[in-house]
Amino acid sequence: MNRTGPLRDVRRLILVACLALAAVGLFATRGHLVGLIPHWLARLHLQEASAAGSGIPIPPKLPDGRQRAFPTAEGFGAGAKGGRGGRVIFVTTTADRGVGSLRACIGAEGPRTCIFRTSGTITLNFRSLVVLHPYLTIAGETAPGDGIAIRNGPRQIRPSIEVVTHDVIIRHLRLRPGPHAIKACCSGALGFYGKEATDIIVDHVSASWGSDETIDSEGATNVTFQWGFVTEPLLDGGPSKHDRARNMLMTMGGNISVHHTLFAFGKFRNPQFQMRDPGGVADVVNNVLYSPIWDYVISFSDRWTRVRANVIGNYKIAGRSEKDDHLVYLFRQGDHGFSLFLSDNLDETYRPDESVGDDQVIAEEWRNYLVSSPFDVANVRASPPRQAYDDVLATAGATRPKRDAVDRRMVEAVRARSGSLLKSNPEAVGGWPTLAAAPPPPDRDQDGMPDAWETAKGLNPADPRDGAADRDGDGWTNLEEYLHELAGDGVGMHSARSADVPAN
Repeated sequence: MNRTGPLRDVRRLILVACLALAAVGLFATRGHLVGLIPHWLARLHLQEASAAGSGIPIPPKLPDGRQRAFPTAEGFGAGAKGGRGGRVIFVTTTADRGVGSLRACIGAEGPRTCIFRTSGTITLNFRSLVVLHPYLTIAGETAPGDGIAIRNGPRQIRPSIEVVTHDVIIRHLRLRPGPHAIKACCSGALGFYGKEATDIIVDHVSASWGSDETIDSEGATNVTFQWGFVTEPLLDGGPSKHDRARNMLMTMGGNISVHHTLFAFGKFRNPQFQMRDPGGVADVVNNVLYSPIWDYVISFSDRWTRVRANVIGNYKIAGRSEKDDHLVYLFRQGDHGFSLFLSDNLDETYRPDESVGDDQVIAEEWRNYLVSSPFDVANVRASPPRQAYDDVLATAGATRPKRDAVDRRMVEAVRARSGSLLKSNPEAVGGWPTLAAAPPPPDRDQDGMPDAWETAKGLNPADPRDGAADRDGDGWTNLEEYLHELAGDGVGMHSARSADVPAN
């Protein structure tokens, strides 16, 4: 797809705008100048040519020539291959293990796509679902009925899903582990561990009720967490886990993108980054952050190396502070220092509108660490923070087949600025919703694509080989095209409407 012409025109327009703003900026205060010009440069850098509604689509290929994981994949993990071209494995039961279980699909070898033929909640009494073998797609959007949720049993003391390998795509799951009955480190929802954990993208996943961090990463690189909900971590999730309420910790790795995600009811780590890769970047874009009580919001630690980060277009809702409730907080733990690019963030306490300087979202003692231009990153289309607020609340989280009661409650609480931290028992706020099953669509050749869809697209519903083919030559297989359509790719990503989320 050739975007050279439109890109050139858009870049020229933005360049003119930058020059005009630079002239105006000469008469501005230092606080306004720091935020004004870099904002436009960041939009050019991060959006390329989507340019606030220009209508130019994201190309299937990344700048380095790799195929995008799916049409709306962005950030450092956007090149994950997943199960492209491999076999289809059906998930036909919500049992913890055995034939037809999600565990059986995850544990298989070779490129594979998990297609759900059932809905409901999977309770993990055995152990975590560990992704040991690469090239996996978990297509939660395929679940008929109300969708798939995963919870931990009381003695399951690890994250519900652990990824220790590369090229993994996870979409439209609800991960709600809950408290544990025995002493444990981290009974969370999702973890990425080790140097082999790279090229991973998690999209439209709703995670809540972790006992320490709900999302955790140690040593992983080239990871994207996008269009998700990370909400309601437990204050007291089990023995030795007290006064926690922590949402996401990304540590020891590098090149992490977290964008268009709701972080709600977590006092701390919303998210927190502790990079070890000296060349790595944390890219934090267009997230919405809410808690009635803040210890720290988005935070960074220089324990292992100098932190390099972009923090762009995020929206923080005011809460009651116990320690520091600026949007950005720094932990000086290793004397390596920080280089932070901040632009176009809104903080209802410290920067409620654009008349206040960009640097006000971080305490004055840290402002010497600010830099004037963004770090080179895998592109994420940024929008103004108020637009991001609307988009995230309207379309993020696990929305396929539909949002569950937990996510609907989260959206209502954020909009009303209501609610409180959850102590230890999810049943106190309604517990795990019942997710009804429904008959799956007929698929006589068992290639993962329904017969009716294949017929409508000119494919052969009796040919099991055409799922791995690429009829239109765009680099995505026919099966992937079906999954993209089912997931709503290209719908509601910008200028979101409530209608973009399926009816509940």
